[in-house]
Amino acid sequence: MAVLFILVLMVLLNADQMVMSPNIGAIEQEFSISDAQIGLVASSFTVIGALVSLVWGYLADKYNRKNLLIYSILVGEIPCLMSAFSKSYGELFFWRALTGIGVGASFPIVYSMIGDMFDEVRRGRVVALISSSISIGSVFGMIVGGFLGPKYGWRIPFIVVSVPNIALAILSIFVLKEPRRGAFEKGIGELVQSGYVYPKIPKPSDYVKLIKVKTNLLLFLQGIAGTIPWGAIPYFLVEFFRRERSLSVETATLVFLVFGLGNIAGIILGGMWGSSLYARSKSLLPIFCGTTTALGVLFTIVTLNYLGSLVTLMLLGFIASFTASLTGPNVKFMLLNVNEPQDRGRIFSIFNLTDSLGTGFGKFAGGMMSVALGSLGAALKVSAYFWLICAVLLFVLVFYFSKDVEKLQKSMMELAKTSYTSKTSG
Repeated sequence: MAVLFILVLMVLLNADQMVMSPNIGAIEQEFSISDAQIGLVASSFTVIGALVSLVWGYLADKYNRKNLLIYSILVGEIPCLMSAFSKSYGELFFWRALTGIGVGASFPIVYSMIGDMFDEVRRGRVVALISSSISIGSVFGMIVGGFLGPKYGWRIPFIVVSVPNIALAILSIFVLKEPRRGAFEKGIGELVQSGYVYPKIPKPSDYVKLIKVKTNLLLFLQGIAGTIPWGAIPYFLVEFFRRERSLSVETATLVFLVFGLGNIAGIILGGMWGSSLYARSKSLLPIFCGTTTALGVLFTIVTLNYLGSLVTLMLLGFIASFTASLTGPNVKFMLLNVNEPQDRGRIFSIFNLTDSLGTGFGKFAGGMMSVALGSLGAALKVSAYFWLICAVLLFVLVFYFSKDVEKLQKSMMELAKTSYTSKTSG
């Protein structure tokens, strides 16, 4: 029940990210702005939210995460509602920047909670579901924006996606419970489930320790590179089909919906397959991620170049999106399984920072490249090649991931022995 409720909250919250995308043309026309300026609005949304999430990640490792999640949703949804009443480019920029705070803050909180609700193998499947909320939310936002915007104006979609989540955030007070920190770690988990309070608390000096974990560092770096295409391609895709393939906004949104379904299917199945591979051999997981990421580049370029029938375009887009999405949930799965319970809020806040810097820059870079190259399609193709950097870094991870998992498990077993000795002697 708790996972389902969190999933709904995250779907609605992440709908904020893409609700503006189908109406880029209308907003640019009303405020007399360019692709580069509208890309800057999206960049502020992600980058400011990511910077603020560093603070929320630290708070998530120290305080009640249920309450923090409720606060973060309210912080994000109220400015989203106010975006509908923007009277200038400056006002829109301001409200979208504040909306990003809520999205960025929720990210480390939710994944920290999931890490303490399930064991090391089941986490992969649950992470896949929670990760899919980002894509489901994006698709939902695109549907609302794409079908309501042209008929009722670009402002109405902001109201539609924000008001329900404000109500659900209040309802969360009665539905959600705070999970016990460390309850599913090998060794210490048994003590925690018997009533023992997890003994470790976060310290500012721990940030250096987190970066020293090779798996963390490699996943951070690939996150920066990989989310450049994830920033530019989804954000400008509807406008690309409208502008350079002569599709209506509604038809382009429908095409995007099919792409989005491929993304959701890839995330869910990627997490399921990743968990199975992890159970067989931990080294298989980064191999799987590196291979599928490289294939995602190939299928994306083929899709962007295709000029044939709408049905075939949708099929190619589904395959490209599906392939490129298989890695996403497994990145988060790997982060959970190499970091201690008291570090997960901060590690996901740092990951969100690197992830959002790439996404935010990707949106801005997509707009800039469109202007420089004179073609939105060319800009999206250049963005796609950044996934190749991800593939290389994921293959390098084969040499470090298993070792980092074993180090964590050994640390938790030693903590259990020390804690049990202190408990019995006391």
